[in-house]
Amino acid sequence: MGQCYEKQSLLGGYSEEKRSDADVQKLVDNNPQMILAVKGALNIIQTLQITSLTYRTQVVAGTNYIVKVKTQDNDYMLLRIFQPLPEQGKAELVKVEFTQPIPSDF
Repeated sequence: MGQCYEKQSLLGGYSEEKRSDADVQKLVDNNPQMILAVKGALNIIQTLQITSLTYRTQVVAGTNYIVKVKTQDNDYMLLRIFQPLPEQGKAELVKVEFTQPIPSDF
C-alpha cells in the first residue's frame, strides 16, 4: 500500500511560496519606510503602487517574510521584511532585490 507524504518545510527554514493575501498586502502598504526604500531602488519620485503576489515566511523571534511584489510599471522585486513579535516594534524592510516576473501558471 502506498504512503502519502506531506511536503514540509525544513525546521527553521522558509515555508513554501503562497499567494499573497490581504494581511501580506497590509504589511507592504502600511510601511512608509519600505515604500521610500523601494522608490529609491527604482530611482523614482512619483506615486508608487505595489501589489504583493506571493510570499514565504520563516518563524524566528518574530517572522521573516520574502514577498514578491509588482509595481504599476511592471517591475518585479523581492522584499525581505522582518516583523518582530507583538509589542516589540514595527515591521522593517531588510532587503530589496529585483527579480523576474512570476510564471503565469503559479
